[in-house]
Amino acid sequence: MEEIYLDKNENPFNVPEKVKKEFISYAKDADFNRYPEKGLPSLIKKLAGLTGFSSENIIAANGSDELLDILIRHAEGDIVVSSPTFEMYSFYARNYGHRAIDVPLRSDFSLDVNGILAQKDAKLVVICSPNNPTGNLIDRESIKKILDSGITTVLDNAYYEFSGEDYTDLITRYSNLIILRTFSKAFSLAGMRVGYGIADSKFISEIKKLQAPFYMNILSAKMAEIMIDNYGLVVEKIKYIVEERERVYNEIKDIAYPSSANFLLLKKDLYGYMEENGIHIRKLPLVKDRSRLTIGTKEENDRAIEAIKKYIKEKF
Repeated sequence: MEEIYLDKNENPFNVPEKVKKEFISYAKDADFNRYPEKGLPSLIKKLAGLTGFSSENIIAANGSDELLDILIRHAEGDIVVSSPTFEMYSFYARNYGHRAIDVPLRSDFSLDVNGILAQKDAKLVVICSPNNPTGNLIDRESIKKILDSGITTVLDNAYYEFSGEDYTDLITRYSNLIILRTFSKAFSLAGMRVGYGIADSKFISEIKKLQAPFYMNILSAKMAEIMIDNYGLVVEKIKYIVEERERVYNEIKDIAYPSSANFLLLKKDLYGYMEENGIHIRKLPLVKDRSRLTIGTKEENDRAIEAIKKYIKEKF
C-alpha cells in the first residue's frame, strides 16, 4: 500500500500547471548571474496589494522562520511562549541565549493573559493563531490585552487562510505588533521558502536594518508573485481543504479537537499505529498522549479516517 504523508501541515496540492508554465517561462530568460533587486520591490508591491497595506508595512523573507529568527535573536530579554505551540520559538530563543518562559495555554487552549503579563522581564511575546498543534484561534481580546501592555508581540499567522480570522486591523492600532504569514501552507510553496510580515512602518524599517540585502533568491520571489497573481486558484484549494477538515473532524470528532487550520490535533498518540498503516502523522514528543494529523486529499483523508476508526474500534 502506498505511503501517505500527513505529518508536516503541507498543502496536499502542488502548484497549478498554469503557474508552473509561467514560472518555467520566466526561468528560461532569468538573469541568474545577477543579484535580486534590493528589497524585492516587485514582490513587496504585490504583497501590499494582497493584504491591503502600504509597501512600507510589508517585509518579505525566506519563510516566516527567517523573521522569527531575526526578531528573537535581537530581543533584549526573555521570550514568552505558550505551550503547546510551535517548537521553533523556543529553539531560536535557546540558540541566541535567551530564556524562553513558558506560560502554558489553559486546558481549553486559551491564553493565560495574566500569567503572560506577570513576566516583568519579558521583552517579546510570541503567539501562534491558529495555534500549532492545537488548531484553535486565540481570542483577539486576549491579544489586545497583551498589546496594551506595550510589549513587542509577534503573532504567527501561518495558517491564516484556513481560519477566516484576520487580525491585521490591529496593525493600525498597535505599533508593537508584527503579524507573520507564509506561502508554505495555503500557497503550496513549502519548498520555495517564502514568508512575510505586516507591521507599523517604523517597526518594518527597524527589521529591514537587520536583514541581509539579498535575502531571497529570484526564483522564490517570482513564484510568490505568480501565485499572488493567481490567487483565485489558491482560494479554490483553501476551500477544498477547509471542507475536508470539517468532514474529517466530523468523522473522528470523538478523538480529535476542532481546528481552524489545515490539521487536527488528535486526543491520542496514534503515531505508531498510523505508521503501521502506511500513514505518516506528526508525533508530538512535547505533548503527552497527543498527535497531529494534516488534512490531505479526499483519498488520503479517507484512508486516515478508516485507520482511525479501526483504532477506536480496537482500543475502545
